[in-house]
Amino acid sequence: MKPKLAAPSVKGTLNWTPSADALLYATYSEGFRPGLLNRPGGASNADGYTVPFELMTDEVTNIEFGWKTDLLDGQLRFNGSAFFAEIDNMQTTIFDPSIANLFFSDNAANAEITGLEADFIFAPNSVQGLTLSGGVSFLDTEITEVLTPTDDVVKGDSLAFAPEFQANLQARYEWTLANGLTAHVMPHIAHSGESYSDIIRMNRDEIQGWTMVGLTAGVTGESWGAEFFMDNMTDERAELSRNFVNDRERVSYARPCTMGLRMTYNF
Repeated sequence: MKPKLAAPSVKGTLNWTPSADALLYATYSEGFRPGLLNRPGGASNADGYTVPFELMTDEVTNIEFGWKTDLLDGQLRFNGSAFFAEIDNMQTTIFDPSIANLFFSDNAANAEITGLEADFIFAPNSVQGLTLSGGVSFLDTEITEVLTPTDDVVKGDSLAFAPEFQANLQARYEWTLANGLTAHVMPHIAHSGESYSDIIRMNRDEIQGWTMVGLTAGVTGESWGAEFFMDNMTDERAELSRNFVNDRERVSYARPCTMGLRMTYNF
C-alpha cells in the first residue's frame, strides 16, 4: 500500500470527470516526521564519522494518479491508483560497534517507492444476489542511497514490511428463504508475498509469503442474525510480522484454523 505521510505539509489534488461514471485525479503531497535527539551523540569512529546529537526530519514526496469508475451500467465499480514516493533522510536505528557501543539513530538513507493498487466490486445483473469484490497491490521499494557509513544499511535493499504483491478476493451470494429470511455464503482468499522485517542487515529477517482461505455462511432475519465462520481453513502458518533484533527471532503468526458461530440481535 502506498506510504502514509506522518505530517502532511503540502498537498494538492486535481480532479477531472470525463463522464458521470468516471473520475480521474492527480495528487502531489509532501510530509515529514519530526527529528529527535540521540543519546550517544558525539561518538565517532576512525573514519571520522560522528554520531549526530540531533537528527533531521525525514521527508516524503508523493505523486499519485488515480481513477474511480462505475462500469457496465453500474454493475462494476473499479478504483485504483499508481504512485511514486521519494523518501529523503530516512530515520532508522543502528547498532554498529565500529561507531558506538550503543544503539543510535541517524538519517541513514534515501529510498523510493513505486506502486499500483486497485480494488473492485462486481454485482452482475445476470446472477441476482452475487457480489464479487477484491483488491490488489504491487510495490517496488528500494534504498537508493546510503548516507551513514555503515554496512548495516545496503543500497538496493527493499524497505521493511513491503511485500511486492498482495491480493484478496471475496464472493458473496445471498438468496431469500421462507418467512422473510435471507441466507448468504461467502468464501474468501487473501495472499501476501514475502517481505523483510527491517532495513538494518543484522536485524533483517525474511517474512514468508502466505495464502489464507476462509468461509462464512449465515441467515439473517428482521432483527437477528446467525453466521458460521471458518478462518484459515488450510491451517496456514502465516507469518504476519517478524523481527530479529538482538539476534533473537520473534514471529507473530496468524491464528490457526478457527471456526465458530456469531449471533446478533438488534433491540
